[in-house]
Amino acid sequence: MEKKWGHDPEASEWLPLDITGEALANEEMDRIRTQLAPLSAYDGGMLWDSETATLTIQMTTEDALQQARLLLLVTSPTWLRVLFIQVQYSADELSELATRLLEHQTSWIGVSALSGGVDHRANRLILILDRNHPDAPTIIQAVTNLNDPRINLDVYS
Repeated sequence: MEKKWGHDPEASEWLPLDITGEALANEEMDRIRTQLAPLSAYDGGMLWDSETATLTIQMTTEDALQQARLLLLVTSPTWLRVLFIQVQYSADELSELATRLLEHQTSWIGVSALSGGVDHRANRLILILDRNHPDAPTIIQAVTNLNDPRINLDVYS
């Protein structure tokens, strides 16, 4: 086969594009996710802070935190700087709540005006509403009536 312009069509190796400079950290976080999979029922989400190069592991129980510490500091150590924090709610619990409320809002409010999602840093579901929506008072009351501490309503104008 003829080579053109110095390109070898037989070459199969590609260099990964690392725009952020965090490719190795991302690979390590993927490894950590795999290692922590048995604790997924207690997983409150992982947070990466690129400014401090710190990974925060959030778990819902002290026992799960201890298991994560043992795994990542002793059994299968990571080179990342890691913090361990206990949170109230699991990431799965908040995601399921988000799905239930956001995808079915016409059934429990009567209109579809909310947006939002899970804020792992706050360990809450954030619902967002435009104060100028014609049904805003009704929607605010419907969310208030849920009386759910996992939910924060953010009303903007």
